[in-house]
Amino acid sequence: MLLEGREPILSPAWSPDGTEVAYVSFETSRPAIYRQNLRTGEREQLTNFKGLNNSPAWSPDGNSMALVLSKDGNPDIYLLNLKSRALTRLTRHFAIDTEPTWMPDGKSLLFTSDRGGRPQIYRYDLRTQKIERVTFEGRYNARARVAQDGRNVALVHQRDGRYHIAVFDLVTDRLTVLTETSLDESPSIAPNGSIVLYATKRGEASILGAVAVDGGVRFSLPAREGSVQEPAWSPYVTP
Repeated sequence: MLLEGREPILSPAWSPDGTEVAYVSFETSRPAIYRQNLRTGEREQLTNFKGLNNSPAWSPDGNSMALVLSKDGNPDIYLLNLKSRALTRLTRHFAIDTEPTWMPDGKSLLFTSDRGGRPQIYRYDLRTQKIERVTFEGRYNARARVAQDGRNVALVHQRDGRYHIAVFDLVTDRLTVLTETSLDESPSIAPNGSIVLYATKRGEASILGAVAVDGGVRFSLPAREGSVQEPAWSPYVTP
């Protein structure tokens, strides 16, 4: 156990080398982002701005962290340099921009935005600063997580009023719904890209589900006690 408390703890995110985890804690009565060393237990508070401090996402080189702040008004995507602590605002929109995730090459980010009227996935190019919409199928696509091949994206997709886990192919633009349950969220892709782990419900209990990216295998991972939410698969680190 890394942290225990009565206040919510959200959005765990692994560092690329697998030695640290960033997360959001409400222990100071408002959300703040922390990073914690898994070996020593040492932790550091990275943000504590007024409003939202959420969705930390380490860059592939480990030098920066994308995050969501609302300190300047609406929730937008920011980039925090972990060495200099310089903060750069990436998006500026009256809509809600949230849930950033890095492409494996570190050149762009995917994020969720309702700037088109409904939550959809967009891409931000760090070099050109251009933003383009990625998903168009359905009224709701959110919480994108990219496989290491840079092609498959696991996300939450709404169909017939139910929330499912789907995989979107960035090359063919094909979206494939993988789950049949109705309250699926927080997808996380295995380092080898074969399995998507996600949070779901079994009765009143919050459990983890897993599904192969081709939909061929499905199984559940219920907790021995309590509820489980927001899984984050650790990176593959060469010994």
